[in-house]
Amino acid sequence: MSETKYCINCGKEIPADATFCPFCGATQGKATSAKAQSTSAPEQNNESNQPEHVNMWTALKLGMRQTFTWSQRITRPQYWWLYLDLVLIALILTIVFGFKVYSYPAFILDPLHVNALQTVLLLVYSALMSWISVMQFTASARRLHDSNRSAHYLWFSLIPLVGPILIIVFLCQRSKAAGERFDRSASQPKHWTHKWWTWCLLVLFTLAYAALVNVTARDNAIDSALTTTSKSATTSSDDSYSDSDSEEASDSDSEDSDSESDSDSITIGDDDIDIADQQAYMASFTDSSWAGSTFKIDKVTVYKTDGTYTSGSGSDKQDFNGIVKVHMSIHAGRDISAYPTQAKLSTNDGQQVDADTDSDDFDGDLNSGTDSDGNLYFILPKLSSVKNITSVRLKWDASYDTDDYDDDNDFKTFDTTLNLN
Repeated sequence: MSETKYCINCGKEIPADATFCPFCGATQGKATSAKAQSTSAPEQNNESNQPEHVNMWTALKLGMRQTFTWSQRITRPQYWWLYLDLVLIALILTIVFGFKVYSYPAFILDPLHVNALQTVLLLVYSALMSWISVMQFTASARRLHDSNRSAHYLWFSLIPLVGPILIIVFLCQRSKAAGERFDRSASQPKHWTHKWWTWCLLVLFTLAYAALVNVTARDNAIDSALTTTSKSATTSSDDSYSDSDSEEASDSDSEDSDSESDSDSITIGDDDIDIADQQAYMASFTDSSWAGSTFKIDKVTVYKTDGTYTSGSGSDKQDFNGIVKVHMSIHAGRDISAYPTQAKLSTNDGQQVDADTDSDDFDGDLNSGTDSDGNLYFILPKLSSVKNITSVRLKWDASYDTDDYDDDNDFKTFDTTLNLN
């Protein structure tokens, strides 16, 4: 029986003395019989890369050394020990860095804001995760080579459900001597750390990964900001009482966007906040001195929450136990832009806060003749009693477009102090 060997290109069995493959036409190298290949496969299968005893440490060293190596093979034990290593490393990175970088964005483009420490953590985390991802991907290619399959089989992973299962089956196959056809290396191979293009790829992968993580962190921060962490409800009867009182409040004041009870709870955005005490004051502020427009404030309500609540997230996270609600109406005498929802409020006890983002959306660009009204909410970090607030000062901006460069009245900052009695 004549000796045979395997084609270095297609892997098919051909005569040992063949100088080219009759199946694919590829020129063959030095003849090596299939029997010899099978006998020496464990020794020839990346002999320089395969240690005598495979374990987690030796597999990790091999994976690090061959991060950007495609045209070689890796045995089944080496691959799965390396896979275990990378899973554990990814888990540790997620515990050490992941929870931090995913909780709050490192940078925001509009408006531009950069958190230096968060950015450093994000880049370190992204660089390490990109490195182990490349390491895992190229190791999978070499494992397919060891089973005499092309790395193109990895495209199967794009097929939903079935594809990843097929890849796992291929990665679990035994080594085949015919896989030696993939053992192509340069005469004087350089380590990947000495190649400029490998570093360029790592930088690109790091930036792409960091951008993806930052977008996810931004979405998480927005979701957290919209929901405040409150104390659990005391009893189910309180909830039903709040619902009934909410109906009465909406019937008596259809202009209010929130539903509230006399002494139970108030709803701001999607959050129900239990109220321990409240005091409503009638106000008589009216300003018609600018742009033919009229701004009115007719009611101010001070709330003392039932316990301490938390709003915001990350560096903007703060505790509060008081709320001031201001009802304002606007009549636009011309096309204007008014921003009461960006107002600042200061109290007689020395507190200054910005309007909460869950205030009613009734301002912005208003066309001439428009009437608009809504509630502004201001979160007070400290409030021991509603009676402690005896006056509030409110400031907000408004403007209109004009081509008259001599018109100095196109921008106005409203500033009013309301005495609560």
